[in-house]
Amino acid sequence: MNHSTRYLALLALGLASACQSQEEKAATHLVDALQTNANSPAEQAKAEAWKAATTLPPALPASAVNVEPGVAQMLPEEGYLELVSVTSQAPVAAILALPAGLRSAQRGYPKVGPGYCIPFAVVLRWKPMGFGKSKPGIGKLQLPSAKDSLRGFFISDIDRGGQVVPMRPAQPVTVQGVLYAYASQDGGKDAGLLTYPYRGLQISLPLAK
Repeated sequence: MNHSTRYLALLALGLASACQSQEEKAATHLVDALQTNANSPAEQAKAEAWKAATTLPPALPASAVNVEPGVAQMLPEEGYLELVSVTSQAPVAAILALPAGLRSAQRGYPKVGPGYCIPFAVVLRWKPMGFGKSKPGIGKLQLPSAKDSLRGFFISDIDRGGQVVPMRPAQPVTVQGVLYAYASQDGGKDAGLLTYPYRGLQISLPLAK
């Protein structure tokens, strides 16, 4: 290798080392920036919010909560369906979509939260009370469907895609349902379960002590 060739080889090696050094420096800066961002108070608060939102709540027995006020919200506010009685099974812990009013407005924050699906059986009685008086006989009780968990019980001749149970005035029928409730963020003495706003109202179901 002559002098010129050796010089060019050393120059190329020096340039390659310089380029590699620049790439390493850029990568190091990027890692440092990401690490700094991840350790920022804002990112830590977001991470804590996600952790809390995706952690299942503790198991509860069926006797822990009275679901009647929540189930009553699933009935038509016109009052033509009377709640005779309701019994519930043990709540099933779940991560549920939060109502819009309880979601954080901050970007990147969770829109879900810990809660429960509470299966129940309810005895209902149809009291026409001005509703359906022109059509005495059998009514079509529409039940909530899995595709629309916020839909309650109502009587309608229009098929809404859910399960339908025939119903006669003044004759009670027993049907099944699921009440969706999320864990209250108030960990104090008034802690309970909040029902979804079936009629635009938020109902707190106190936990039995």
